[in-house]
Amino acid sequence: MQQIRKLAAPIGAVGITLILSIGCRSYQPRPLALDATQRDFLARAVDGPALADFSARLRDVAPGAMAFEPADGISLREAEAIALVFNRELRLARLAAGVTRANAENAGLWQDPRLGVDLSRIVSGATSGGVEALASIAFTLPLSGRLELEKQHAQAEHHAELARVAREEWRVIAELRRAWAEQSSLAAEADAARDVLERVAQVLAVVDRMEQSGEIARIEARLFRIEEAKLRAQLAEIDASLARATREIEQLVGLPPRADRGFERGFAVFTELAAEAQDALLARVARTSPAIAVARTEHEVAERRLAQEIRAQWPELEVAPGFGEQDGDTQAVLGLGVTLPVFNGNRLGIAEADAARELARGRADAEVERALGALLAAESRRAAAQARTESLEKTLVPLVELQYAEAREVARLGEVNTLVLFETLKQQLDAKHQLIVARRDAALAAIDIEEIAGPAEIAAKEEVKP
Repeated sequence: MQQIRKLAAPIGAVGITLILSIGCRSYQPRPLALDATQRDFLARAVDGPALADFSARLRDVAPGAMAFEPADGISLREAEAIALVFNRELRLARLAAGVTRANAENAGLWQDPRLGVDLSRIVSGATSGGVEALASIAFTLPLSGRLELEKQHAQAEHHAELARVAREEWRVIAELRRAWAEQSSLAAEADAARDVLERVAQVLAVVDRMEQSGEIARIEARLFRIEEAKLRAQLAEIDASLARATREIEQLVGLPPRADRGFERGFAVFTELAAEAQDALLARVARTSPAIAVARTEHEVAERRLAQEIRAQWPELEVAPGFGEQDGDTQAVLGLGVTLPVFNGNRLGIAEADAARELARGRADAEVERALGALLAAESRRAAAQARTESLEKTLVPLVELQYAEAREVARLGEVNTLVLFETLKQQLDAKHQLIVARRDAALAAIDIEEIAGPAEIAAKEEVKP
């Protein structure tokens, strides 16, 4: 009975441990379901519940947002909304943010107490044979405030990850806009080539009649057919590139390939991008650039880490109350302990965190310089492309149109010069190609400016703040 009473403390300690372990979370496996993933992707549609829910939430937070009606064709703005929901890189980025959110929600907690049991038995002497037991439970009291700094550091990490998600969202939208501009360019090229081929067919009909009447030799007529075949091959290549551009857009928005996908085309949607004056865009960069926002949050992470490392040199109080029996006497003990920052003092952690803060500051400065330089370069490219567009619209395009009209009028009066007609059509196609390229380059430069400067919606919100 005496031995049982002596072992009451360790037995009780073990019992407390078992009771507390009941509340621990148990492991639940969650195997992959790739077959279901395949079925869901192939059945994904623009009128599905995920997009309907996103559209409803968008109208709740932004009543002035556009109505999402993909049935009448998918516009660029609608494609951007679809990409925010279905793009796989964005979904992975948000899952990564879930890891830092879990860290932020569970940081700054007290350390679990440590339950200890000391058992001793005297093996020689008059009192040998008895078992002495002492149970204790040790706590670390966070008097230094280190846990609050740990929580602030974890929250800063989560904010930095959210900024990276926002940067990734903006990058995907910019990539989608570039793919859209490329598709619009190829669609315009295909339309121009088809229009010229229709006119070429009219010229070939005249050539056939002239060949049959002996006005031109067969070898000369064959040259026109060779040129017509080359134009058809060029159109086939453009159509293939257009199909690839459409597949790229589907990849970016996260939709399965479909032959009848109705993406709207045209350069008009890009005219509203980066419409501000250069000074306004330069002023907007520091406030709304997603890349600079990431650099800013990463600097804050470095600040929080340095504060945490400096606080880590302050000692914490360790308290270990205990209860047991020794030499036949029931005892209650209290252990106290602190770590003295004499030899180490967390100097390595502080030095590394201090250097990391300087690195983060340097990266933020470099990102501002990079963004400003890239924006000015994009502005120059856009100005050059706009100048080319204006010049082509005012000079070359009207000239080739006039040349073709006059050649047709001469032919109508009976003086058919098929060589002049054919060469005029080729010049007309080349002029349209140059104009399309200039418009595409202007659109791509505007997209680059928007990507660097950041969302205009954020800039507008910043301006209305008191």
